[in-house]
Amino acid sequence: MPSGDALFGLLADTWWFGLTQRLSEGAFKDLAALRAEQGFSAVQLVVGIPPEVGPANENARSPVGFPWTLEGEINAAYLAFARDRIAYLNRLGLTVIVYGAWGHQIEWLGREGMIRWWLRIVETLDALDVVYCLCGESNLWVGEASKLLPARSTDDLVARRSLALLPRREREFLVRAVRTLRRPLDRRRREARRSAWSRVLEEVARRTDRPILIHPVPDETGYEAVNNPHLLAANTLQTGHDPRARNRLWQQPLALLREGRAPKGLINLEPWYEGIQGRFWAEDQLFAYWVTMLAGAMGYCYGAHGIWNVGDGRFLAHWGPQTFAQALALETPRLLGLSHQQCLRWVPRQGRTFYQTAGEKLLTIGREGEGRVVQFFPDVVGVGPVPVGRYWLPLAGAFVEQPPLRGPVVVFRDGTTPETGSR
Repeated sequence: MPSGDALFGLLADTWWFGLTQRLSEGAFKDLAALRAEQGFSAVQLVVGIPPEVGPANENARSPVGFPWTLEGEINAAYLAFARDRIAYLNRLGLTVIVYGAWGHQIEWLGREGMIRWWLRIVETLDALDVVYCLCGESNLWVGEASKLLPARSTDDLVARRSLALLPRREREFLVRAVRTLRRPLDRRRREARRSAWSRVLEEVARRTDRPILIHPVPDETGYEAVNNPHLLAANTLQTGHDPRARNRLWQQPLALLREGRAPKGLINLEPWYEGIQGRFWAEDQLFAYWVTMLAGAMGYCYGAHGIWNVGDGRFLAHWGPQTFAQALALETPRLLGLSHQQCLRWVPRQGRTFYQTAGEKLLTIGREGEGRVVQFFPDVVGVGPVPVGRYWLPLAGAFVEQPPLRGPVVVFRDGTTPETGSR
């Protein structure tokens, strides 16, 4: 199978609803041109039913209809439409990471129906510049896959959720109690889900030489989501949209790589999205980028609430009210593209990661090898002397002559540069 080399250096944006009628052709092309100009090299797209909606929900409809029906009818016009849109992205230099489904949807189509769908995807797209991702969140909603059928969205589920009316402590107690009671049954259901997607992986791998990934839920890795991980091009993560994920962003990839659990490489397919639930703005995004890459990841996936869902302030607004227009105006993607240029130029692919913490707080993380050292300080306040080198300000997207007195900085130096100096 192809190795993770094909994924090295990717900087991807996330457009889960990018092939639906929510995103017009003009807006699609404008967004694509903007991301290419900003330095992105890939886009994550769902070719099929996006997350958070049922297969008959109008928000899943493309300009040429739904991708497929619950009866297993495949819309050939949809696949042609997807091919044309992906070919357009390729012409701009953007690789497309093609998600064929979301994890629970295999219970909607059935295993054999999902195999048929995936083989049609491969038949349609294999000549293009694509990476395949079997599904998003492979073990999401185990035992609850019918909740969105046929045309509901998670907006509907949130509106009906009486549990949300309870005080937080009571709510958390009830959730833990239910999970404990359901654990044996859920374990069997997860094993069945894993087996089903493993079978799909086997069939897809027979038909293509393109890299194949799988997108896991936060409590497992891509390799743990299937029984045949040797068929995957790399191991994968989702660290999630929670402030508590801050240390997972670097600790999890570092541990997996050091323990040999990502022999072909590693990529976090879903770190925290910018603006989701009103959080994780530019400083958090640049933090996530640099700590992930310096921990040894091969590429990075950005997401912005409002872009992934083509938001209008109402659709999927339980994740936050940020709209597509508001997300489109964010400066962060430009800054990420500039940092990515420096990362590709400086960060040694074969190297050793080092870090320093104070309790749970990361003070610095870096990578050295191939005669170069790259070191990131999330905030220079209180960390002592900053090494002498070239000083890059992630939040400005520029080099400066002297290290800042506060805030984040990346220091680039070669092997002959003294390691420390005065601030």
